[in-house]
Amino acid sequence: MFAPLARNATAAALRDVVAEIHAGAATAEEQAELYTALLVMATIDPWGHNLRKELIKMVEDKEEGLLRRTPIIGEMIIEAEQRGEQKAIAELLGRLFARRLGRRPTNDEERSIIERARTMGPGEVEDALLDLEGEALVRWLAEPIRQS
Repeated sequence: MFAPLARNATAAALRDVVAEIHAGAATAEEQAELYTALLVMATIDPWGHNLRKELIKMVEDKEEGLLRRTPIIGEMIIEAEQRGEQKAIAELLGRLFARRLGRRPTNDEERSIIERARTMGPGEVEDALLDLEGEALVRWLAEPIRQS
């Protein structure tokens, strides 16, 4: 379980640990508990290895969605994916906003960009960022989002 905490932890070493758990755990419940402990240790990540995403993929590939079906871990994975997706959208569309207005979006504007991308689609927001000029864009982001 402590393999991800090793100073020299690698994806290859974790693959070996995942294979050992897969082969040696007596039950599916025991596998889930061991994988969960391994994932928790990878999340601590004192050396900055950033192996958590790789570990999730390794386990999911080997165990066909086991972590996603585990209540707390599944929620954590989904939440992390959503945060990553939101961050990517905010960065991409935020850069476009900055080019149009000559400044980064405020926190409220960034939240509006993300929410609009989620409800309207990133393409619609991109179109607005390209088509609307300065203050019209700021007003559009401040307006309530119209549900279709």
